[in-house]
Amino acid sequence: MATGPLVLLPPEIIHDILLRCEPKDIATFSCVSKTAYALVYDTEDQYLWRQLFLNLYDDPRKSIRTLVAKESSSSFNWKDELQRRTDAEMVARRSLDTDPHEHTAERRKALVTFISMVQQALPALPDAKGDTLLSQNLQWLDKVLQESRFLRSSPLQTEIQLHSRLRAYIALSHDTSPDEDSRNSLAERRIKSRCFVYDIRNYKPGNGWGAFLADGSVNWQHIEHLANVVLTNLRELPWATSIPPLGLENTRPYSAPGPFLDADWAGVEGTWRRSVCFMDYRDLFGTHSPLCFAERLLSITYQFTAFNYSNVAGGPRNPVFFRDSRFREATRLIEVKLHLIEKDQLRFHEPSVELESSSSSSFSSSSGNADFDPRYPTLFFSGTSRGVSGNEAKIEGNVRIGVDGTVRWTFYDLIQGAVHNGSTLWCSKGVQLGGIASATGIVGSWSTSMHDQGDPVGPFWLWKVSHAHPSDLMDWT
Repeated sequence: MATGPLVLLPPEIIHDILLRCEPKDIATFSCVSKTAYALVYDTEDQYLWRQLFLNLYDDPRKSIRTLVAKESSSSFNWKDELQRRTDAEMVARRSLDTDPHEHTAERRKALVTFISMVQQALPALPDAKGDTLLSQNLQWLDKVLQESRFLRSSPLQTEIQLHSRLRAYIALSHDTSPDEDSRNSLAERRIKSRCFVYDIRNYKPGNGWGAFLADGSVNWQHIEHLANVVLTNLRELPWATSIPPLGLENTRPYSAPGPFLDADWAGVEGTWRRSVCFMDYRDLFGTHSPLCFAERLLSITYQFTAFNYSNVAGGPRNPVFFRDSRFREATRLIEVKLHLIEKDQLRFHEPSVELESSSSSSFSSSSGNADFDPRYPTLFFSGTSRGVSGNEAKIEGNVRIGVDGTVRWTFYDLIQGAVHNGSTLWCSKGVQLGGIASATGIVGSWSTSMHDQGDPVGPFWLWKVSHAHPSDLMDWT
């Protein structure tokens, strides 16, 4: 092919022109001739690729890493990463027109790429001018996922954890269409999530009694279901202002209300809102015994009967249960206030066993090998929670980095001195959605601290608010 006049220009001028183009246009230009190809791909350094990357995305060198990086930021391969993201977009946009079984490797690579973009998003901290810029990573990703509907298709079995992780980050923020098909689809997803969340078989010693896998990493399928249950409940409630901040921008590190201090890397101290959901104890287990657990938590007695969904004898676990007009699920909005303490100031729970068990072979054989960043030591906290009745409960807990780099929260509620065999009654374990101190907050599950057979479980969502946030606490069934 004959060489055009453009490639006769000095390389610096050509690169300056290319920097104003989209990556796909540059790929087209490289096919014009051998000279054009060499100008794009055979450069001695990565200046062109670095500038092209930074035109579209956040600078990964400014991202927050909770685990020590295996390589230095100077070794970041700008060209490979730009091509990886371009390829991922192409996979997403053609997803509705292709059989997922025919492109398993490409789909998985795209999911991994999209998740890495959330992890490498620019922290939501003000710059020298006091401005907080939007994340280019998340603006781009949100647009691609909404336009491509990549996450609307059913995932393959090998994709479930990656697929659910990305959907948990989005947290139903793309599911707001008023049309009937969308509403029906969301209703079916809600039933599926309730079936998973209230199935007692999903809480056992092998997964730390929470949304975790046997190797100690997060079970994102479980987290997605927990988030779906809480959010679909909150959308039906009258206090619309008390919903956690949603959307990818709110998964950014330090997007929650500050201030942020080195000693409080997780943004623990301050005021929080916690939404807790639960079923009638009798429906969960099919028993008509006194509602000792639910009465303490709800102070509400239900006046209907229906067949149980999940019980210790192997209940029917039939999804039809959640379509029954008599089914009720309660939601409580609670105010939480926390402050940091030293480990030896803990009064009613012992974290040593809990923290050690997370690295034991029975739960996580790999956690002892995690290369943790020393800037993020385990933090311990105490505080209080207050519901609409005004009664306060004492709280203690810890926040730490998990084996997979996620931020883990564990806390215990001592409700009016209620103790079960000398131990605190309620225990909650959750995972931060997004980066450190993300505005979206923490999603997880609660149960009793003893985890006895037949103890209740349910989902919760915890998010930080400003001190001036309205105190609109409420119970709803």
